[in-house]
Amino acid sequence: MPDSRWTSCVPILASLWCIGLLSVLAGCSQEAPIITYQVPTKMPAVLAAEDTRTIAAILPQKDQAWFFKIMGRKSAVDSIDDTFREFVENIEFEDGKPNLDSVPADWRKGADRTMRFASYDINTPVQQLDLSVSQLSRMDDWSEFVVMNVNRWRKQVGLSDSKEEWASAETMTWSGSDEFADAPAIWVDVTGRPTDSGPPMMAGGAPFASMAGGPKTSSTAPAASDPHAGLPRDAQEAIEQAKASGKSMPAPKEKAFPKASDSDDAPKSDPALDFDRPEGWRDGRMSMMRMAAFNAGPEETSAEITVITAGGDLRGNVARWMGQVEGGQPDDADVDEALESAEKLTVAGRDAQRFILQPKDKSDDQASSIDATIVPLENDFSLFIKMVGPADVIADQDEAMRSFLKSLKY
Repeated sequence: MPDSRWTSCVPILASLWCIGLLSVLAGCSQEAPIITYQVPTKMPAVLAAEDTRTIAAILPQKDQAWFFKIMGRKSAVDSIDDTFREFVENIEFEDGKPNLDSVPADWRKGADRTMRFASYDINTPVQQLDLSVSQLSRMDDWSEFVVMNVNRWRKQVGLSDSKEEWASAETMTWSGSDEFADAPAIWVDVTGRPTDSGPPMMAGGAPFASMAGGPKTSSTAPAASDPHAGLPRDAQEAIEQAKASGKSMPAPKEKAFPKASDSDDAPKSDPALDFDRPEGWRDGRMSMMRMAAFNAGPEETSAEITVITAGGDLRGNVARWMGQVEGGQPDDADVDEALESAEKLTVAGRDAQRFILQPKDKSDDQASSIDATIVPLENDFSLFIKMVGPADVIADQDEAMRSFLKSLKY
């Protein structure tokens, strides 16, 4: 017989269970409470779009060029530009290396970086900036060397190449200027908006990358065809500098079967330039600035011939070349004499002037001489046909150069 107490409890438990279920169902039908948030409409400073500014100095030494460069948000660079310029204007060199004891006290020595002489961290309210100090072997043509590097920096901030003198950079006063009159110190100041980076990537990495002190990396995916993609930013830049200076970079991997002829891939002269190559002139080293390049004379003491277009005034170019020949700043009277004695001729249907610049000491046949012809073009540009080499080779190539100029069409 069932326990009457248990039987009487069943209806009560069932009722309680139903009441609980109804309570749950009623709760599910209620709408969630509305929560409001205050959302700032002003973009945080770290994410705000801002131009990138690069300031840099290129200082010459006997066999090398030294680069002092800062790149970052414009507002950050604006806050230290005067201090940086004063610093580089007073740098002194010892045994070909910069003495950095005069670095401002609040600039902290950074970690060692690939292919750098030194690094410094500069704190600003906007961004920690990175000062890089590096060096490269000098090219014979200081102007071309400067233009290549300045145009590379212009591209980094989204600007196109400049064909102005020094690629729109300027010469600067420097404590060691008198020793290198043929290669003036250069001040670079460019501002732009990189096209391949969003607002947080103004310095080429995440917004806080520079604060970590580590090498910056590119924000874009590495191109499969670039053997140096994925390297730290400073390593990539050093490689670009080496390329600009004319140094060859090792291939990422040797091919099993070399090409039948290396000349198949040799850079060709600019198709806008037409000429008859003099007998004995060999292919020279081409670059992005050179429309044509040749070597002439003995292999061990050859002269180099280049054809480029660039800006600059006549007197300034002649004075600079004279400084390269003499190894010092020429007197105004000597420059006047060179301008007056220039050979007048016609090149490519245009009036031109040819300058044969030789050292005053004629006893040294191996001293460097310059044979340069300037052909004025439109918009303050000129065509420069320039031969640099030992004085005796320059003299031997006089007729060959004359025939080349006569054949030139542009």
